Amino acid sequence: MQASHNAATRRWLALWSSALAVLTLTGALVSAELAAAGPAQAAYPGADGLIAFVRDGNIVTINPTSHPATQKTLTTGGHASGPRWSPNGEDIAYVDDGNLWIMNANGSHKKRLTDSAPAYTDSRPSWSPNGRYLAFVRTKRGQRYGYLARYSFSSRTMNTFTTTVNGKLISVPALPAPVAWTWTQTASKSGTFGSFIAYEGAGQLCPFAHKYCLDLLGFSSQADYKNGFPSAEYAPSSFRLTDADWFPNNPVRDTDLLTTRENCPSGRCAPTGLDLEIGASPVLPGAYEGVYSPSGLYIAYVLTSHGHAEIYYVLVDALGRAQPQELTAGTEPDWQPRPS
Repeated sequence: MQASHNAATRRWLALWSSALAVLTLTGALVSAELAAAGPAQAAYPGADGLIAFVRDGNIVTINPTSHPATQKTLTTGGHASGPRWSPNGEDIAYVDDGNLWIMNANGSHKKRLTDSAPAYTDSRPSWSPNGRYLAFVRTKRGQRYGYLARYSFSSRTMNTFTTTVNGKLISVPALPAPVAWTWTQTASKSGTFGSFIAYEGAGQLCPFAHKYCLDLLGFSSQADYKNGFPSAEYAPSSFRLTDADWFPNNPVRDTDLLTTRENCPSGRCAPTGLDLEIGASPVLPGAYEGVYSPSGLYIAYVLTSHGHAEIYYVLVDALGRAQPQELTAGTEPDWQPRPS
C-alpha cells in the first residue's frame, strides 16, 4: 500500500509541476488578472461582520459582538443550507431545496440561479475572489459523487470545470461537499499567482478512488474553467479532510487551508478537530465546519454535545489558552467581510 501511495504521490507531483509550468507560461494573463483583482487574497478579506449560519433548515445571521447577540432569520421553509458571503459582504449564496440561490445580506431580493433539482442537486458554493462566479458541486440523483461546476453572473450560465487526464478532456469529479476558492501565490516562495479551488476529489482524480482526498484545481485566471490543473494535496486512507476554507489574507496555496478532519475507520466519519494547515495535527477536539473571520483573527466552528450543535468562536492566536466563546445553536457558519 505504501509503495502504491508513493507512486500516486509522484504522479500527482509530476502533474502539478506541469501545471506550474503552464501557469508560468501564461504570466501575462496572471498579471492582468492580478491587476484587476488587487493584492493576492482569498475570497473574504476585510473587517469582521455578521455570521450567517443554518438553524432548523433556515439561514440566520447573528452579530457576534453585540450583547445580547442580535439574530435575524433570512429564509423560511426549512430546506436551506450552505450560506456563503460574497467578497464585498453584500450578498449571500446558499442552497435551497437542492438549487443554488442568492439574496441580499438582509434576506431581501432572493433569486434562484439553478433549477435542476431534484434530478440534480447543488452543494455548498464558494464565490470567486472577484465576485463574478460561484463554484459548487452538481450531483445527479442517486450518484455518490458529482462534478465541479461554475455559475457565471455575467452570462447567467453554468459550466462544468474540466481537466485533461491521459490526453482526454474530462469534467472534474468531486464529492458533494463545500468548496473554497482563492486567488493567491502558487507556492510560498513563488512570484506566480493563480486561481485555486479546493474541493474533495473523487473518481480518477483521487489517488485512492474508494477513499478520501483533498484536491485543488488551478487556473491562471478566475475566468477560466476549461483544462484546469489538478493537484492531490492529501490522500489519506483512514480519515477525511472536508469543509475547506482559505486563510483570508495573502494565503499560500500549499499550506493556508483550514479543514475539518474526520476519522472514518469503517466508513462512518466523526470529526476530530480542525487542521489549520493541510496535513497538520488537528486542534479544537471534536470541532468541525471551521471558517476564518475576514480579518483572520478568529475562527468560528461547530461543536456537538449531547446531540446539540452549537457555534463557537475563538482567537486564532489564543488557541489552547483562551476559552472559546459560545455563540448560538446552529451549523455551517460563514463570516461576513466588511470594508476595512
